[in-house]
Amino acid sequence: MQKCSSDKGIKLARDVIGVFNKISGKYDLLDSFISWGQDQRWRRRVVDDLDLKPGLDVLDCGAGTGKLSRLIVQRCPQCKLVALDINKNMFRSDLLPGVEFRVSSAEDLPFPDGTFDRIASAFLTRNVDHLDIYFSEVSRVLKPGGIFVNLDIFPSAVSWFNPLFSFYFYNVVPVFGNMVTKSQSYTYLAGSVKNFITPEKMNDLLLKSGFSVRPVRKFMYGTVAINKAAKV
Repeated sequence: MQKCSSDKGIKLARDVIGVFNKISGKYDLLDSFISWGQDQRWRRRVVDDLDLKPGLDVLDCGAGTGKLSRLIVQRCPQCKLVALDINKNMFRSDLLPGVEFRVSSAEDLPFPDGTFDRIASAFLTRNVDHLDIYFSEVSRVLKPGGIFVNLDIFPSAVSWFNPLFSFYFYNVVPVFGNMVTKSQSYTYLAGSVKNFITPEKMNDLLLKSGFSVRPVRKFMYGTVAINKAAKV
């Protein structure tokens, strides 16, 4: 059974790499367009929640093209930032000189125990095969008292807004995104939201991984949420 689970995880990782390879050149533009220009505002909320101070070791996990990494560097130039992503073709290292970039799965972080003071991830968790393993890894590489902040998109739980969100995100976004990127990648990305857990369930998983959690912060009628946790 473990072998089957491992094989499934490897296949998902390869699928995710393939998806983002096809859209890497247009990802930033589409990201902002699809979110109606709100994605950077949400990322700035993540940076606020990280409570950055000079000298802290920070990990941007699932860094993608580096949009969150750039905000972290702007807020705290004296922090030591490592950006990590499973896809080496996504990250724009030329825009972030001095930031260390590592290629790895979020479920197998290549760092010793207690390496970081802060860890953040933005729009990563929907693409992680086993969230419990990811959160366990985050806990392992965080120092005691370290802070983890996660931003992602979730299925709408507001009854009147759900039909609007569903039509837009599961119909309009895939058609438009696939047309622009000449791929089927946005069909996958829309599906990753439709089949995702709730932010409250994510807090439950964080509690089971040894974190203390704060109440979820929600935006866009609950379709975007920030989970913040501290290593006990």
